[in-house]
Amino acid sequence: MLKKACQRKITENFFCKVFCILAMIMFGILVYHSLGITGENSGELTDEHIYFRHNSVVLNLIVLSLAFILLSFYGQLKKYFHTKKRRNVLLAVVCIFAVLFAVYWIATTKTAPWGDPGYILAYARQFQEGNYSAFGPGEYLAVYPQQLGLITVLRFFNRLFGENDYKAFSYFTAMMLPLIILSGMKIVRYLVKDNASAELFYILFVFTCFPMYGYTPFIYSDLCSLEIGMFSVWAFLSCLERLRGGKLIWLGMTTGIAFLLRSNIIIMIIALWIVLAVKLICDSTKRRSALAMGIAMIAGLMLFYAGLNFAYRDVKDKNADALPAMAFIVMGLNDDYGYSGWHNFYGVNLFAECENDARLTTEYAKEDLKAYISLFGGNPEYMVDFFVRKMNAQWNAPMYQCIVSNNHVVGTQGKLASSIYEKGYWYRLVNSYMKIFQMILYASILCLLIARHKDWMSIDKYVLLIAVFGGFLFSLIWEAKTRYIFPYLLMMLPYMAVGADVIVRFLESKITFLAKTADME
Repeated sequence: MLKKACQRKITENFFCKVFCILAMIMFGILVYHSLGITGENSGELTDEHIYFRHNSVVLNLIVLSLAFILLSFYGQLKKYFHTKKRRNVLLAVVCIFAVLFAVYWIATTKTAPWGDPGYILAYARQFQEGNYSAFGPGEYLAVYPQQLGLITVLRFFNRLFGENDYKAFSYFTAMMLPLIILSGMKIVRYLVKDNASAELFYILFVFTCFPMYGYTPFIYSDLCSLEIGMFSVWAFLSCLERLRGGKLIWLGMTTGIAFLLRSNIIIMIIALWIVLAVKLICDSTKRRSALAMGIAMIAGLMLFYAGLNFAYRDVKDKNADALPAMAFIVMGLNDDYGYSGWHNFYGVNLFAECENDARLTTEYAKEDLKAYISLFGGNPEYMVDFFVRKMNAQWNAPMYQCIVSNNHVVGTQGKLASSIYEKGYWYRLVNSYMKIFQMILYASILCLLIARHKDWMSIDKYVLLIAVFGGFLFSLIWEAKTRYIFPYLLMMLPYMAVGADVIVRFLESKITFLAKTADME
């Protein structure tokens, strides 16, 4: 029995080491490119494409070094916040101020939804009026059925607030920011027990992460879904520590709601399932818990999915096909106008040409995929250049499209919002800060993986990094858009905080060693 337990532990250690190697390669690439290049949107709010600005690697290394030195001074606050009670009070204050700033931002940006957010808002209002034509063949909800969950939620807000529905939803998203902040802190405490400096770093990073506020007016549910999703990760880790029936309900419900709001959250859910699968195979003490948690998550997904289909059973056109995934994959390989993998209406146009037939669209898309594979195979240098540009446009744009994604200004903005939207002083300040923030993010996680790859031999320690790694791979094959990477930014913050603590402690130990050496001399 003991021998089997040892073998299982060795197997889990193997999984952890393999993932660490893959993650180190990924974050090494991101660190390398973040030092030499920055992706930004142009000054035109209608242009969502990312343009690259080359940086001095030496200057960025100096800036990054100075940033960690400043963080070491900030970390000295741990002497005052040495008790968890004091850190909890600080965390509560940060939650309150985060909500207040988000509400202020929504009120002063004076924006309204357009594009896809505008469509889903319009259809939510049409549904309230009894108009379900959007389910017809070739219509919006037939082509993109994944939007139905968010539309249903917006119908609820429309019923309560009428024409102010999207504003109410934005304020609701702002009010739920503490779910991200508190869940992230719980994850930090799961990763490292009673580490005051890591917790202080997390509070600083999450509070000053501007894109988190920038996306509050955006009603496309990128932020709202993640708020619930991070809450489900908290429930997931809590269940692993100590399984209870109430926690299972919490886990299942939050998983289902997060997926209902935004289907892309499935990558994070798959990461949770991967952890459960490893636990089922390798950890006999967690086998029953893992099985119960997996069932709870599946039940939550099925409950909300089945409920949604049941609610619209009489109005949905069962013969209307959705745009197949293959069309999105092929679109992600286009290089039109030098914007690698960007939206170019390929899928929509092909679907229309195939008379909204998903099977026929998939067949034509497969032929186009073969042509792209042949192109890349015949020109490896171009293939590398293409995917590097595609990666940087998504993973190396520090503002994560938080302004251009919510760019339909319909009133007179406040001074701060106006300065940021018009690329004034505050934009330059925030953009520069987020560039440094992003370099710290990638460098901290890389150093964390290097420092802890021998210590963290439990796969659950890597749960959100597995989601980030999956998102990284997915971003290379799917339609390119920086906004799609924004949720992974917030998933990385707990690891950023722990990694920053590792680096700061290393610097402090070297300074102490040098000081002692100088005294001896």
